[in-house]
Amino acid sequence: MTTIVTHALLSTIPVYVFFAIGFWLRSKGALKAEEDKPVMQLAMDVAYPCLIFYNIMRYMVVEGNAEISTIGFTLRAAGCGFVEMLVGVGAAWVVARMLRLHIGSGLRTFTLTAGMQNYAFFVIPIVQMLFSAPGDSTLGVLFVHNVGCEIFVWSFGVMLMRGSMRDMDIGVFMRGPLLAVVVSLILVWSGLGQYVAQAPVMKAAEMTGAVATPVSLILFGCFMRDMLTDFKWQPRMLISGLVARLGLVPLLILLMAWALPVEAEIKRIMVIQSAIPSAVIPVLLAKRYGGQPSVGTQILLSTTLCSFVTLPLWLALGNALVVQIM
Repeated sequence: MTTIVTHALLSTIPVYVFFAIGFWLRSKGALKAEEDKPVMQLAMDVAYPCLIFYNIMRYMVVEGNAEISTIGFTLRAAGCGFVEMLVGVGAAWVVARMLRLHIGSGLRTFTLTAGMQNYAFFVIPIVQMLFSAPGDSTLGVLFVHNVGCEIFVWSFGVMLMRGSMRDMDIGVFMRGPLLAVVVSLILVWSGLGQYVAQAPVMKAAEMTGAVATPVSLILFGCFMRDMLTDFKWQPRMLISGLVARLGLVPLLILLMAWALPVEAEIKRIMVIQSAIPSAVIPVLLAKRYGGQPSVGTQILLSTTLCSFVTLPLWLALGNALVVQIM
């Protein structure tokens, strides 16, 4: 128990170091808000797709992990990612209704922010730290799992924040990370991956992809600094968000991971995802579609800070009751 808590705690430290760097850079004016867009485009539209491509090609083609290369495994992993989001948002909606929130007072923003975890960049360094053994395919499984998360966010997530699917733009699905997974899996399943995953291509993808996580986390630190400007805390909303995101939702996802008849690799990802704090995407969606960004902001900031304590504890519980992580 003590070992897993210690290792989990140590694995989260790089995440918070990058947050602190971004917070400091914004505070000093070294990275201005108007410079965020091109940097984010580099991270999300170039580096992150390369990171996904490299890891899927590495584990499914270069190292030939037959177990995780099948269509069935992919559907199970992505399906679990989708259901996790559905369970999380459903639980957050129940808490929001108990708070008597309604549309206009933060119902949609609370539900989405407290229900959705930061499923990508917060998780990647933790997985890299915990599963660093040669040939360990956990990182590759993470990206396949996250297909389900992406589909949920850009379908039900957008619908929830907008209030309907009317006039939905199909372009929201044409995102670099999602396309990178789809293209990579097609290459794997068609057998063409062995011709594409050659040393020069793989090295270029590895080097470019290495930029994605630190740059994105540093930008998140910048956003945290911006969000604290002219901000008013609402204790009732904050505490409820913490209870939902770091208490109720992890418990439900751990129970789901324990009960579902899926591979251990998928269960490990589910255990880690259960403990992750809120994502920044709901706050951005709230700004775009008329939600309550201030509600999402305080849930995002509070869960991110408090998860430094709660995350190792949930991982230890998952390690003891669901699947061995270490």
